[in-house]
Amino acid sequence: MIKITYDNKFTTNLVLVLDETPKIKELELMLEQKLFNAKVGEVFVSVNLNREGNIYLGLEKGLAEDHEKIRTAGYTLAQKLVSEKISKINLDCNEVDPKLISTLVQGLLFSNYNFDKYKSTKKEDFNVEVSLLNAPTSLKAKIKELEGVIRGVNVARDLVNTRAIDLYPETYATKIVELFKGTAVEVEVFDKKEIEKLGMHAFLAVNAGSDKEPRFVVMKYFGNKTSDKHITFVGKGLTYDSGGYDIKPGKSMFEMFTDMAGSAAVIGAIKAIADNNLNANVVAVTALTENLINGKAYKNGDIISTMKGSTVEIGSTDAEGRLTLADAIYYAATKLNSTHIIELSTLTGACVVALGTDMIGATTNNEEFYNKVFDAGNHVG
Repeated sequence: MIKITYDNKFTTNLVLVLDETPKIKELELMLEQKLFNAKVGEVFVSVNLNREGNIYLGLEKGLAEDHEKIRTAGYTLAQKLVSEKISKINLDCNEVDPKLISTLVQGLLFSNYNFDKYKSTKKEDFNVEVSLLNAPTSLKAKIKELEGVIRGVNVARDLVNTRAIDLYPETYATKIVELFKGTAVEVEVFDKKEIEKLGMHAFLAVNAGSDKEPRFVVMKYFGNKTSDKHITFVGKGLTYDSGGYDIKPGKSMFEMFTDMAGSAAVIGAIKAIADNNLNANVVAVTALTENLINGKAYKNGDIISTMKGSTVEIGSTDAEGRLTLADAIYYAATKLNSTHIIELSTLTGACVVALGTDMIGATTNNEEFYNKVFDAGNHVG
């Protein structure tokens, strides 16, 4: 477990090896003898039995904007510190780009994540204290913000990793209520009868084949009391997707407990926003259901209505996300008076075929707003 502290001096030092090699004789010898090549993310440990000495991490000058490389280097460093049982280490922030350090710290802290809910044997934690020396106030504030973001990310990870036998609409909604208890986030949960009153027939059609009743959850965070404008996140919340009568192949069905990742992302986002007390107004909504098969399940060729009043002919019961999202987005647009809506979903595997696993697909009816979202994504890496 990595913990970040400030100005606690230890006998082990972390040396960041950038393009300009520090004037350390030991390092010069290691580079000369090819014991250490200073490649990005490469770690070399040079300490005695008392853990006195240096740990070298290869980086590049000007790397501050390459978030993924730095994060990965931080993650690799954390693994090395744990495996070598280095419990305390200094990093002097003098003359190092604060952006580089904050992103490196992000990688270090991400390494703490461990989902062992279903493991019979739990891995024992080894605690590592990384003390930042001479860190400017702005860097400390940035790291505090990062810690809030990482808590939100880890909430999303936990939700996605939880299996459908434990995470279904009722239990999921309960988890959301518990998560935001005592925070500035207001949570409202709609049960099946209330969903019927709203006229969310597309959402209910997807749920028809499941024995577990649906839930519709609205989360509201209003950190800017001077404005009534807000953005709404809509996250797809299929806690399990068999494909319905258009049943998925066994291999691809195996991971369908993760088809609620869009909802996990928006819950994690609003958690991070609330933890950091942002001066912003954000709402998140998710329609929670399973897509399963029984005698009541909706079928190809069925014609159903949406909350908007439009009718939809079902061409594939495996296009269930479009139906739940149609009602969820319409609710966000008409009942919440959202100024902008951002929808996140695992909508189709075709997106991965087209773009791979390192990019996301996006469509928009507002190019200006899309560019802001795109720029924000680039900014955080």
